[in-house]
Amino acid sequence: FFFMNIFLTGMMGSGKSSVGQLLSKYLNSTFYDLDRGIEKRFNLSIKDIFQTYGESKFREVESELLIQTTKIENNIIATGGGILIHSKNREFLKNERVCFLDGSVEELYKRATKKRDQRPLLKGISQTEFTKIYQDRKNHYNECATLSVMTDNKTIEEIAKEIIRDERFNF
Repeated sequence: FFFMNIFLTGMMGSGKSSVGQLLSKYLNSTFYDLDRGIEKRFNLSIKDIFQTYGESKFREVESELLIQTTKIENNIIATGGGILIHSKNREFLKNERVCFLDGSVEELYKRATKKRDQRPLLKGISQTEFTKIYQDRKNHYNECATLSVMTDNKTIEEIAKEIIRDERFNF
C-alpha cells in the first residue's frame, strides 16, 4: 500500500465527491474527481457529453482516465457511479484500495435526484428504475471493495472518519 490511491465507488448520490473532498483534507492529499476530469477533457458538462457523444464515448474516456491514475499517488479519487460496468475497470480496481459507499436505495435515490439536471442517467427515472440500476451494479461494487461503508443517516464527517479508522486507508 505504499504509494496508492484511494478510490471511492458507489451509486449516484452516495456522496463520493463530498466524502472524497473531506477525506483528502483529513489525509492531507489531493482530491481528484474522475467525472470532472472527463468534463475537462471534452470541455463539456457530463450531460452535454452524453447528448453529443453518447454514453459509450463517455465510458471509454472514463476508463482511460481511470488507468491514468497509476501516474498519481496518494490521491483520493471519486469515480463515476457506472465505472464498474466495464470488466477492465473492475480488474484494475481489484488491485487498489476501494471504498464502496453504500446506502439504502431510497436514501440514494433521494440524494441523487436532488441534482437530477446534472445527471443524464436520472432524467425522468423512477425509484423502481433506479433500484434496478443499483441491483445491476451492487455485485460489482462489492467485488471491488476493500471496505464498504453504509452512508444512511451519517454525516460526511462520520463517513470520512469511518474510512480513516480502517488502517488500510491511511497513507
